Amino acid sequence: MWLDSVDVRNLIFIDETKLNLARIRRYGRGFGGKRVNDDRPGNKGKSVTLIDAISDEGLIATMTFQGALNTAGLFVFIEQVLLPA
Repeated sequence: MWLDSVDVRNLIFIDETKLNLARIRRYGRGFGGKRVNDDRPGNKGKSVTLIDAISDEGLIATMTFQGALNTAGLFVFIEQVLLPA
């Protein structure tokens, strides 16, 4: 298989995730089956995107910003954060 010939030291994995700062669970479990009551935010909140690069040696570079990742944001990460690292 061709994958067996790939040296993992030459691979970099880029991962992206989005977090919503106001996101909460809608349901909860209380002790002894009791109902859980709590306040929750009334607004939708802002989204934050986290993008990072990982190699076999660990975390190489990371960047966070408000909003969703698009092509321009990916190029900024690669050119200004990942390549200098």
